[in-house]
Amino acid sequence: MSTSSELFDEDTCPWDRTDDAKLIRSVTEEAGRIALSYFSRDCHAWDKSPNNPVSEADMAVDEFLRTTLMQNRTGYGWLSEETEDHPERLRCGRLWVVDPIDGTRAFLRNGDDWGISVALVQDQKPILAAFYAPVKDAFYFAEEGRGATKNGMNIGVSGQSDLTKARMMGDPCAFKSEKIWPEPWPKSMHTEQANSIALRICQIADGQFDCCVTLRPKNDWDVAAADLILSEAGGQLTTGTGKGLLFNRKKPLHDHIVASTPGLRGAIMERVEPALAAWRHVAA
Repeated sequence: MSTSSELFDEDTCPWDRTDDAKLIRSVTEEAGRIALSYFSRDCHAWDKSPNNPVSEADMAVDEFLRTTLMQNRTGYGWLSEETEDHPERLRCGRLWVVDPIDGTRAFLRNGDDWGISVALVQDQKPILAAFYAPVKDAFYFAEEGRGATKNGMNIGVSGQSDLTKARMMGDPCAFKSEKIWPEPWPKSMHTEQANSIALRICQIADGQFDCCVTLRPKNDWDVAAADLILSEAGGQLTTGTGKGLLFNRKKPLHDHIVASTPGLRGAIMERVEPALAAWRHVAA
């Protein structure tokens, strides 16, 4: 449940939603330009932990976003993949949640499946969100209650309801594993991978794909922006147990992610729930 000390009072805030929307759009676009200045070059990179790369591009984008957003919004909190977490954010009614480059592996191999993710969270839910994939020339934006756009055009989920015809964003090999999935996925289901989890979810929001399932934990910065973009496009994003996501908790981690157009939820959960039950049994 909420760990924030109090709910945000919009009446006492000097910046309204329109101000914040303009800011989040402009800084995300500029962050994309900064990232591209390092792209397809000899960019210095290292591992933060085993198989968890970070690059000088990540750090440059993070520094720009943190400096610009925090200087322009005194009193807002900050949570980013590339910045040390501080408990002070838990007392903030509004919080910037940032992944400076979501999909660093793709960025380093000169792929196009990466982007900049920026969300403004209020009272544990995203109210503004931007995700920019510069190489794809795809800028996603959403405001709570006002729909989602891609490059300024309204977007919506596909409405697919037949899992045998669905387009799943995820590792094709993983969905064939009988060890992971007691209830198998349809062999006719198309599966395709993208490094950035936020991009996968945004491509469900614009109807390119229909669903995304990952049983690997994801952090707030991975999915906060994509959560709002998908929901405003008519889709649903939950944990594997069907719970909606809450952000700016003490531990900003979500155990698993299920994103889809509403018509596929039932068929997806018929496979996810047994998989989680089997995992819990093995763990016990």
